[in-house]
Formats: sequence, structure tokens, C-alpha cells
Amino acid sequence: MNLFIGGTSKNEVSSSYLKSSAYLLEHIAKIDDVHLVFGGYHRGIMAIAYDEFKKNLKKVIAVSDTIFQQYLDELDTDMSIVAKNTMERCQKLYENSDCLLFLPGGVGTYSELFSAIEENKYSSQPKKIILYNYDYFYTPIIKELYHLYQEGFIDDVPASYMVIESNEDKIIELIEEMK
Repeated sequence: MNLFIGGTSKNEVSSSYLKSSAYLLEHIAKIDDVHLVFGGYHRGIMAIAYDEFKKNLKKVIAVSDTIFQQYLDELDTDMSIVAKNTMERCQKLYENSDCLLFLPGGVGTYSELFSAIEENKYSSQPKKIILYNYDYFYTPIIKELYHLYQEGFIDDVPASYMVIESNEDKIIELIEEMK
């Protein structure tokens, strides 16, 4: 199973986000037949994901924009995909993944999340989306999505199209069940 992992490419974030993500990624990377799809940048949570999956001899697929192609050259990947722009990058990440896990991140991670949600709406085979809500990180977005639902701007409540979970062990179990 190819697992997309989205998360910050910043090292300067609170260490609690990096530590909790490291715990989760260390365990996920040990699950048999689970391989990494990620944004192809070796910093922050993305670096932790890459390092853990490489340490466990897993397949790694990196997808990046043309503007960041030089960073792909620094990585030892099984496949590197260069997209023309961020919209195409989100599409390639989705296409190459069987499941999508979102860890704390910035605008790029949000873009990937919303692209996956939108893609799932029209897919005949939607993919599981897991939102790691560590320390209530995604709660403002979840509240906004519920608000959009209540006001009639979207058809479904967020819990109907993604798993929202703050417990690392439950996320690990979810991924183990999917492979």
C-alpha cells in the first residue's frame, strides 16, 4: 500500500509536533507492505517520514514541483515525479497513493488535504483520508468544515469523508487494517 504522508517541511515548528509525528512515523514505517509517498523535501515532518521509511527499507515515491526539483536530486527514492505546478503535484500525490495521512503542516499540507477531499468527492473509488489532529492542530479547519456543512455550502459532515484522530496508536491500527 502506498501511503501519502503530508506534513510540515519546516524544522522551526514546536518540537512537540515533530516528536509526536516521529513516534507515529516510526511505527507506521515498520508495517509490512506500507510504502511512502511524500512531497520530496528533506526537512521537518517530511524528513522524519523519509528517514523512517528508508531506515525500514521501504519504497519511497517523491513528488515535487519543478521549482523544487533540486531537492529531489538529494534524495534516494524509488521514483521521483516532477510536476509542473502545485496543482499538478497534488494530483500526482493523490494518484500515487492508496491512503492519505495528514500530519501538522502549513499551507502546502492544507492544499494537499483539500485537493484530496475534493478528488474523493468525484472518485468512483475514494481513498481513505486520515487527519492526525494532534494537540487539536486541525480543530479550526474541522470546525470550519462543519460550519460550511451547517450553512449548506457542502453536502457532508467532515467525519463522513475523513477519519479524524488524535491517538497515534489508533492511526497505526487503521493503517495496519488497510494493507
